[in-house]
Amino acid sequence: MTNANITRTEAVANENTAKNVALFLAAPFIGLAYAVLLPFVGIAMLLVTGTKALVAAGALGYARRLVKDVALLIAAPFIGLVYAVTFPFVGIAMLLWTAVEALTANLAKVQAPAFLRITPAYAA
Repeated sequence: MTNANITRTEAVANENTAKNVALFLAAPFIGLAYAVLLPFVGIAMLLVTGTKALVAAGALGYARRLVKDVALLIAAPFIGLVYAVTFPFVGIAMLLWTAVEALTANLAKVQAPAFLRITPAYAA
């Protein structure tokens, strides 16, 4: 064995030792992460299993309607608030629209005096 081979072997051994020490120090934190995340993984698995059972039983339509009803129940006060805030503006806009229509209808009926009318020369 040459001197270069011995140095390379020592470097690999030192690298493995550093890796083992790092894993030894990180192991409690990895275990803590597993322990903290385990309930969430369990709840996710329960939801997946329950969803598969609902789909197999054909209850997905009922669940969809139920979720829609609950969402509308939660959103109803906010929708009502939007209506209550915007209705005065909508009412004012409708009144202005009606007034403009009435004015333009009356202006169309008004005839200009004869001296203000412009008659083209070819029509006379």
